[in-house]
Amino acid sequence: MLLLLFSVMLPASAGLHTDSCGMVWTDAALPFERNNETAYTEELMASYGPIMANLTEAPDLSNMTWSDAFREACACMEERYAFTEWRGVDWDALYATYAQKIADAERSKDTAAYYRTLREFIFAIPDGHVLVLSPDDFGAKHADIGGGYGFAVARLDSGEVIVTYVASGSEAERAGIRFGDEVVSWNGRPIGEAINATPILWTPIKPSTAEGILLQKQRFLARAPVGTTTEIGIAGPTPRTVSLTATDDDYETLARTSIFLGRETNDGAAGSSAELKAMLTNETVTTRTLPGGIAYIAVYEESYDVYQPFRAAMETAIAGGAPGIVIDLRFNRGGDDNLAAAFAGWFVDRPVFYEYGTTYDPGTGEQAVLWESWSEPRPDRYEGPVALLVSPYTISSGEGLPKVFAETGAGAIVSWYGTNGAFGMESMGPVLPLGIMTAFPQGASLDELGRIQVDSNRSMIGGVAPTVRVPLDRDTLERAMAGEDVQLSYAVAWIEAQAGGEPAPTPKAAAGWVIPLAAIIGLVVWFGRR
Repeated sequence: MLLLLFSVMLPASAGLHTDSCGMVWTDAALPFERNNETAYTEELMASYGPIMANLTEAPDLSNMTWSDAFREACACMEERYAFTEWRGVDWDALYATYAQKIADAERSKDTAAYYRTLREFIFAIPDGHVLVLSPDDFGAKHADIGGGYGFAVARLDSGEVIVTYVASGSEAERAGIRFGDEVVSWNGRPIGEAINATPILWTPIKPSTAEGILLQKQRFLARAPVGTTTEIGIAGPTPRTVSLTATDDDYETLARTSIFLGRETNDGAAGSSAELKAMLTNETVTTRTLPGGIAYIAVYEESYDVYQPFRAAMETAIAGGAPGIVIDLRFNRGGDDNLAAAFAGWFVDRPVFYEYGTTYDPGTGEQAVLWESWSEPRPDRYEGPVALLVSPYTISSGEGLPKVFAETGAGAIVSWYGTNGAFGMESMGPVLPLGIMTAFPQGASLDELGRIQVDSNRSMIGGVAPTVRVPLDRDTLERAMAGEDVQLSYAVAWIEAQAGGEPAPTPKAAAGWVIPLAAIIGLVVWFGRR
């Protein structure tokens, strides 16, 4: 019935349905330009035509014991996870590592330990798309990281680890800790070792690359259970050791180190990307005009209703003769790849292959290619300089426009850090006891030669790197902590340099639950395609 429906719909389709590849979008913008979400949803479902008969619901394991459910979930993930070889995941070793901890938590009816162990399990897989989704953290989060020491640190490009923030009135301030102090040890361990040993289970956006993991380890170093005492070694003409006790600070040090997002955001208090998005804005696209007439467009996700406001922002910038555009993707939590490919059409000067999208076919036990998409240049595209702002919280289809820029040289990618490195086709996984759900990528994004693209590999190298990398030094961090959006300053300086034909100067600015099959397929529109 579905296939018959799709065959009837095809004359109005923006894509071409094929037997070997469910859909081909030679211009990914067309489904959004026609502004008919129902027709586009039907096309997305048609892309599953080649494997439709083989699709099954995510298993509901919620009535099993914790141990049995964990065993079955591991087996399901081992069967369907798209990147087992790519990331070198040893499922037997993972199960052996965490099964006993699950059993112990079940025996003692310790829900916090159970949930914590599930997070330890998924964080052992360096993929921001491998998730547990829970309505409650059962008190585990606050028990683990509810305390802060009143200061935060960051590792500079030079390798030094310095204090970047000291809370007013804190024990750290009373102990004489100041911005720029070099931290050399933590509880008697060299600072590098201490950072590397820091767990990051409670970051709301799971990092997928080595640099993203290192960033979070620095941030979570200064978090601990309330009441924990730590000895901090400070370098200087007279080296000293300071003893501090962690106090409940409402995750203040995490809020104050969220400068990579361009603003202060208490991501420590957020339990998911959705909660974090709500802290930032209720909009999907925000715009403003920067000094000199440069247009600023922030895009927070790739859902169907994002294209029209993005298009309006682009048309306004073009009509107003904007000398440059900054597109802020630093918190873009993903969505539909075709929308990212559609964005790219505003900036490329030739057709650009975007991806082959694959997913697991339960009938064959193999990956099947379900769609092919291209970015087609718009006739009214913008031809001035464009700078993208990205961060490790730029994840999933949010990494699509940076991918195209990196491949084509369409503009600059400006940041301290690269993107997340999780670009697979995410699907809902088994439902576990206590209302906990799982998600993991059952498909990959492939380039024109059929190679995995953007997703980090077993060496945790991946994502899209900046082409203009902002230095991490005392100057840029001090400016950022004072309130300046330093990465934006660098993006503006790069745009101004293109207009003037000069190398970009070093910029400095003033501070400024159980899901049925139909729902699984529907997730392609949002969660499933990223």
